[in-house]
Amino acid sequence: MSRPSYGWNILLFILTFFTLTFQGETLQIPFLSSATISEILRARSPYSFSLLGILFCHEMGHYLAARYYGIRTTLPYFLPVPLAPVGTMGAVIKIKEAIRDKIQLFDIGVWGPAMSLVLSIPCLWIGLKNSQLVPLAERSVLLHSNPELVDIHFGDSIFTYFLSQQILGPFDPKLFTVEYGPLAFAGWVGLLITALNLLPFGQLDGGHVLYSLAGEKYRRWIYYLFSAFLLLSLWNYSWILWGLLIYYLIKVEHPYVPDASFPLGKFRKIFGWSMLLSLVFIFPISPITVVSSSGLRTSLGEDLWNFLVDVISK
Repeated sequence: MSRPSYGWNILLFILTFFTLTFQGETLQIPFLSSATISEILRARSPYSFSLLGILFCHEMGHYLAARYYGIRTTLPYFLPVPLAPVGTMGAVIKIKEAIRDKIQLFDIGVWGPAMSLVLSIPCLWIGLKNSQLVPLAERSVLLHSNPELVDIHFGDSIFTYFLSQQILGPFDPKLFTVEYGPLAFAGWVGLLITALNLLPFGQLDGGHVLYSLAGEKYRRWIYYLFSAFLLLSLWNYSWILWGLLIYYLIKVEHPYVPDASFPLGKFRKIFGWSMLLSLVFIFPISPITVVSSSGLRTSLGEDLWNFLVDVISK
């Protein structure tokens, strides 16, 4: 039997460290001064190492569950992206043989997001203590004086909103924005990746969990749930792209997996539904918005919401 090769795993891990740290400047590293490289490493390494740890533990949650059942799988492959503000598309493992029943599917599916959720929350919590509020008026003045610049706003979920209000507030989000420190931003990205993986469709982690819990009967209503998900594009147009990816690549329905010889049991059911419910609290409707000197372009959903708020307040 040939020994497994981990060359690609190691190479992609190293490349992802560089894209997390240098982001849009990754391809310019050979032309940067040693002082500039040292300063970037000092400032951004806490973000890089924290997020790499979150992603690694997420994938190892899947890996260890698969190995527990004797299912062959690869170690994590990290996905570097030399673009700001995140620097990665996450990480994946490849399962090399069929999952035999829904209990195995549940355990393999649920432990990835459970691990990243458990790690992302303290990163965000601790990191917010070293973050700060910035007046939006100050950002607006800077953009108008430098029209070539853009400002990136990181959207809140229910959880991040109340946590930031608790630690940095109370503050009016129409007047202030949170400037995340490196550790807090790693926690924010970790929660976003966890939320995206918990979407309850196809081969996503949430799809594994929901299919294991609901069984074959879920095929009667899963497309109604997917249609509801598409309505999010009224708030942020990027969900149209996610809808296309899910429909054509990830798929809406989960492939058939046989039932186990015994039921999931109360613990797995409570655990699974709790993980799916956490999606409501950690999911940001508008994760990232770009603001230019001409201002923030709101979506149709945001315009309707603001209109309703104005009508009710009167």
